[in-house]
Amino acid sequence: MTEDYFWGVTLDKTKATEVWDPDVKPDANDSSHVFRGEHTLLVKQAVLGPEVPDDEVNVIEVEAMGYKSDIKFPVVVLKGGTGHSQCVLDLLFPDPPVTFKLVKGNGPIHLLGNHSVGTGEGMADEEDDDEIDEEFEEEEEEELEEKNSVDEKKRKIAANSNSKGGKAAKRPKIDNEVD
Repeated sequence: MTEDYFWGVTLDKTKATEVWDPDVKPDANDSSHVFRGEHTLLVKQAVLGPEVPDDEVNVIEVEAMGYKSDIKFPVVVLKGGTGHSQCVLDLLFPDPPVTFKLVKGNGPIHLLGNHSVGTGEGMADEEDDDEIDEEFEEEEEEELEEKNSVDEKKRKIAANSNSKGGKAAKRPKIDNEVD
């Protein structure tokens, strides 16, 4: 089971770097942002602020964990006054920390996305579902065995009554007999 939260950050000349790391423990007095579980970040959009001067190029660079080592690449390049003040992104970061840095321009650039938290309850729910499925299958097997047992008893009773002089089965009347 996962819980999804809206996520956003603004980078500009006064705050050019932001680190996304939900595993960092907050202050002892601040218990409002205590998350447990597995975290992922999906950055979906970058929006250039309307106050960015014409022809000013703004570049955001991301540093994150790669397959074998940390990697650092520019992910957003937006230029003021061009009419293209936003771009759609599809950046998934499955492992914190992730560092966003405005490496060129004064911004502001707003990054928007989703922060997902896997609570770990999904595994327990799947285990419970598996147990319920096994119990259901066992009940179905028992019902089938009981039905087969009843059918077998009926066959035995019918066979015994025919072989021990019980009531014989009616034979159809045949019209071809000669008197």
